[in-house]
Amino acid sequence: MMKVKLVFEDWHDSSGQSVYNTEKGIELSAGDFHFEATIEVEDPEWLRAQARLQLDKGFTPVFYVVKKTT
Repeated sequence: MMKVKLVFEDWHDSSGQSVYNTEKGIELSAGDFHFEATIEVEDPEWLRAQARLQLDKGFTPVFYVVKKTT
């Protein structure tokens, strides 16, 4: 297990389009939507090494959460 902090980026509508610059987007983004989470990965050491390598190069991964369907 690896604990991470997921940081909210944007709201998208059902077609996958950003609603950032819309009235609804402003309404939805008015609060703080950061939270703690735990992810399970098969090789956490590899993930840590890859993440550090890319972060050190100035790249930032972007995550989002979807409803579990099963």
